[in-house]
Amino acid sequence: MALLIPVAQAQDIQFGGDRPAEAHKDHVSLAPDQIVVDAGKPQVVELRFHVDPGFHINSHTPKDELLIPTVLKLDVAAVKVVSQDYPQGTAFRLAVGDGETLDVYQGEFRVKLRVVVPRGVSTLSGSLHYQACDNAACFPPRNLPVNVAVTGK
Repeated sequence: MALLIPVAQAQDIQFGGDRPAEAHKDHVSLAPDQIVVDAGKPQVVELRFHVDPGFHINSHTPKDELLIPTVLKLDVAAVKVVSQDYPQGTAFRLAVGDGETLDVYQGEFRVKLRVVVPRGVSTLSGSLHYQACDNAACFPPRNLPVNVAVTGK
């Protein structure tokens, strides 16, 4: 007997025993950029994230309130984050169920930050909360550590 689960509920289901090695992968990475900006003035910087081929994550504003949005949470430290600007997602049609269309990030996506940094080297730190999925299922939600050196000149 097959069990059919709506996509929104499938967001909380992890892979079974057929793909155990992948269940522990992050499927999202942060490009190791070094950021240099003018100290003491609001500056726009971009954090570049990459989603592994064959996977997607929900955008910052998914179409269904039950889906887990991608959210960048930054720690309060020497780098003051004035604002965050997420990119628009792209339409992704599921190959299972009713073929629901989702709003997702695939490949590279960039989160723009407006920051004010002190003179010298500081660290922009926090985490990216997201849930990676492929065409068949979703992994448990994860938090990708974000630690980026920012130099204010």
